[in-house]
This record gives sequence, structure tokens and C-alpha cells, in this order.
Amino acid sequence: MYQRFELSEQDRQTIVNGVSCATLLENHHFLLVLEKSTKRCFKYRKGNEHIIVNHGGKGWWDPQSPRGTPDSSGDVFALCRRLDPAMKWHEVCTTLGALVGVEPKGAVYVAQKAERTDERSPGERWAERKSLYRGGKVWNYLIRERCLPEAIVRAAVAKGCLRDGYHAAWFAHTDAQGAVCGAELRGPETHICLGGSVKTLFRFQPGSVQPVRRLVICEAAIDALSFAALDQVRAPGTLYASTAGGMGPETIAAIQTHLAAMKALPDAVLVVATDDDDAGNAFADTLYRLADDAGVAFMRRLPPDRAKDFNQTLKNRAQAA
Repeated sequence: MYQRFELSEQDRQTIVNGVSCATLLENHHFLLVLEKSTKRCFKYRKGNEHIIVNHGGKGWWDPQSPRGTPDSSGDVFALCRRLDPAMKWHEVCTTLGALVGVEPKGAVYVAQKAERTDERSPGERWAERKSLYRGGKVWNYLIRERCLPEAIVRAAVAKGCLRDGYHAAWFAHTDAQGAVCGAELRGPETHICLGGSVKTLFRFQPGSVQPVRRLVICEAAIDALSFAALDQVRAPGTLYASTAGGMGPETIAAIQTHLAAMKALPDAVLVVATDDDDAGNAFADTLYRLADDAGVAFMRRLPPDRAKDFNQTLKNRAQAA
């Protein structure tokens, strides 16, 4: 039986705090270019390849790659995968964990994953999903466990970006023509993307359809809906989106398309609402560069109670009520 490897948040933070990107580069025979380094940015070189280490060793970026391109910046996990592209995720975690004496306590990884039995496209499978219903398993998960307001859940259902997967909520990712090309699946025991998904953006625009002039980007669909619930601005033309925790070429292209259309609109702004942690900061840096390249203003929003993400803020408020 195959069980997906998961890295606990505690182990991830231990690795990020304990393994410097500089150490990883030096282990791969990169040399420090002292005369080109500063107190906050250290330049490393190996042949014609250059990497800048920043954020106190917790972040890095490639000055030779165009801004916003995949694998051009991130944390130590992203750097490890950049240096060893053939490594699988569980190998990255165990390799980095060994440097700080951490053996990840995630699920046991079985190398031979069972072949997919459902070869239909994500769009075909999405079409078979039903709408959420009050009191259902997925409804209760979103309302009770994730503390999303009922009005937000109903609005997402009405907009056609959220459906009932019985064991998990399905959040749609759509292509340039609006067709479903993938889905984030989130439930009590589910945290995956639908097999065969092309991850672009989960998009939720409440109210009437109009040009997007305020684009809010989070890492997960539940965080995007949580931000919408907490949002005090709620300006017309606001689109709440999520990347499903990745910034692949399709996701970057989708963001760039929105930003290109926003450039000509007055008061257009990209709101970066990624998680308040090192990985979230790395995502934010990429989004800043995309907005800067497009000539669109940008700003960072963090949870008001400095929780890890906006859904945690909702849960904290519900617990305190």
C-alpha cells in the first residue's frame, strides 16, 4: 500500500532553522565570493553558476534567472531540489534532516505507488462532483473544523469553484478559458491535488464579475477563503486566489496574465497573503518580482494575530469566542 510522505511542521521548522543555504552550497562545492558579498547577502559561485544567500541563510535566489521563473529562489528545501533535481521529496527531507540530526516522522514512504485507476481528466471528474449541502461531511469540515463563515462557503459554491468530494472539499483550478484543469483536495485526512492536475490558480471572486483590480494570492484555497472572510476592504474587482502551495510555470503564467490586465487599471494592486513563515516569505519574494516586472503595485498582508496563516486566525477567533 502506498502512503504519501508528509513532513511535519515541527520537523520542517527544525530543518529550516538548522540548515543554512550557505552550508548546502558549500557541500556542493560552491565557493564564497567575498568581495561581491555584503552583510546580508552572500554570493556563491560554482563555474558559471551564481547563487545569492539571504534572510540569514534561510533563503536564496539566482541572479542569472529572469525574475519569477521557477526554481530561481526559495528556502533550503527548494535549494536542495535545485542542486539535485532527481531527488524525490522524501529524499530531500531525510537528506536535510540528517544535517541537523532530524529523522522526519512523516508517513512511511513506499516507493512503488499504485497506478492510477481513474484516467479521466480533472475536468471530467470535477463535473461529477455534487454541490455541498448543509450538514454534510465536507460542509461540517469547512464550517466547524476550518471555521469558515457559512456565507463564504455558500458564495464559493455559487461561484462554481467549490464542490463536495465526499471525503474532501474540491477547489477548482482553471485554465485561461475557464475550464477546470485541476483541483486542490482538502479534508480531515486529505491534503493533495487531484491526480493529473495542472496547477494554475484557485479563483474566487464574490459579487458581480468585473475586471480584477485587486488580486489577493494565498498558498491554499482555504486560506484564500479565510482572507475573504477577514477582509475589511472588499473592494469591487477583488479576486481571492491560491497557488496550491506551488509556483510552477502554469501558475506563474496565470498570475502574469492577471497582472498584465491590471496594469492599465487605476489603483490596481497585488496583495501577497502567503503564510507567515520562511516558505511564505520565499513565495512572497517571487510574487513581488512578478508585480514589479508587470508595473503593478504590491503589498504584503499578514494575519492580524500573527498566526501562521489566515485560516488559523479564523480558528483562533472561534476558539476565543
